[in-house]
Formats: sequence, structure tokens, C-alpha cells
Amino acid sequence: MSDGTVYDLGYTPHLGERLGRAGAIRAIMTDGARRALGLRRSPWSKVLPWALIAAAIIPAAWVVALTYLIAGFSLEDAGPFGDPARFFDVIGTLALLFMALVGPTLLIPDRQYGVLSIYASRPVRASDYLLARAATLVLLTFTFMMIPHLILYLGISSLYVDGIWAGLLEHGAKLPKTAGTALAYVFGYGAPAFFVSLFVRRVAMATGVYVVVMFMTDALSSAIPRSTELWIFKVLAPFSLFSNPRSVRNWLFEVEGTSLPLDRVGFPSSVGALAILLTVVITAAVAVRRYRSEF
Repeated sequence: MSDGTVYDLGYTPHLGERLGRAGAIRAIMTDGARRALGLRRSPWSKVLPWALIAAAIIPAAWVVALTYLIAGFSLEDAGPFGDPARFFDVIGTLALLFMALVGPTLLIPDRQYGVLSIYASRPVRASDYLLARAATLVLLTFTFMMIPHLILYLGISSLYVDGIWAGLLEHGAKLPKTAGTALAYVFGYGAPAFFVSLFVRRVAMATGVYVVVMFMTDALSSAIPRSTELWIFKVLAPFSLFSNPRSVRNWLFEVEGTSLPLDRVGFPSSVGALAILLTVVITAAVAVRRYRSEF
């Protein structure tokens, strides 16, 4: 037998701080944000997310510019273009498309390319992984929705007749309602996107399935007769995944309406918040059960 040779490869153990599960969760969130936004990836992976971000910011800037052209510097209130409740009709649909892209991107590639086994070798449980991915989706989408609203808030306030500071105080009363409505959209649209991504195997397919399902619920709920008392429609109304965040918007901003499914069956708009909460709970339970075998 030939003599063996020992090579010094210069191995040194890790001497830094051991961050444990909390550090692993933060690392998964950072990785998810980079993946969703296409950072450190090919230029093509940046096109869709950043195009949607631009599509969300441009209407807010346009509203401020249009309000200035019409009202000049004599604006005394938010005006017909600066109402945050009405602006959710625009930004809400864009948020749905943003989540249709980001939700599948966060979950599916890890299953598709066998990355979950790497996460499982770290001090991470299935619930930790899902929490990190869900938190990334929530933070990105909430930021996506709030930046245009802040542009609207600052821009309209700067046109206030008594000065920008008075405008900030006057319109600042709507910020908690705006944030609450944004969270309703995030969870109301994000939970179904997360649910679809748990089972579909390809990102593009999951995006298509999610968009079709969301708009189908809106189309089906639009068939509900106005002022109906039939129990079947009362059961179906809370399942309008597309309309539930809009019902929460009407509830928080005290907007009167009769066009949404909950309005048609005589339910208060606050039922939309309960329907969203139920969707989140069901999605969380299914997700933990689905991924428990992977870790």
C-alpha cells in the first residue's frame, strides 16, 4: 500500500456569533425579498416586479399633479382625486397582480429545485420557514401599497390652503384607516396566493391559477341579486375573495354602498374582516400540514 498524504486545507471553525433560529428566519426573509424583487438576479427577473411598483407609484404622482393643476394652492380638502378610499380601487388591483407574482416566487422554486432539504439541515422548522416567507410577502406588499398612499398624503397635504403642516394634520387622521385597509388587502389577497402556491408546481401556472380564481369569485359574487334573503347567497357572499378587502375599506372609511356581495345580502361590511381572518387561518393550517413532511 502507498503511503497516505495529509493536506492542510486551512479549515477554521466558525468563530462568529451563532444566530440560531432567529438568524435563519431573517436570512430566509432577506433571500425572499431579493428573489421577489429580482435583486442579484438576471435583468429579466426584475422587469415584472419593478414594472408593477412603477405602475403603483405613477397614478399617485399623477393624482397629485392633476389636483395641483385643477386646484392650484387653494386646496382645502383632499378633493375628488385625493381620497385614499377611492384610490384603493386602483392600488388594490395592482396589489393583487403583485401578489400573484411574488407569492408563487417565494414558495415554489424551493420545492421545484430541492432547496427545502438545505433549509431542513439548519435549525429551522417548517413553521419557521413558512412564517419567514409569509412575513416577506406581507412586508413587501404592505410597502407596495403604502408608498403610493404616502405620496398622495404628502402631495395633497402640501397643497393645503393653510400650509403643508396643517394639511399633514388634517389628512393624517386617515392614515390609520389607510394602513388598516392596506393590511386587509394584503391578507385578503395574500392568503389565497399563498394557498395556491402550496400545491401548484410552476410559478407561471400558479400565477395564472391565482388570478383566474380571484376574478372568478368576483364574477360569481356579482351574480348575487340585490337585497336578497336567500340563504344560499348569504353563504356564498363571504367567499368573495376579491371583494372582501373592499368591504373592509368601506367599513373603515364609512363608505356607503350596495354593490358588494356582503351589501347585497344584508351583511355589515365588517363581516369582510372575519372572512379574511378565516381565510388566513385555513391557509396557515394547510401550509403547516403540507410542509411538515418536508422538514
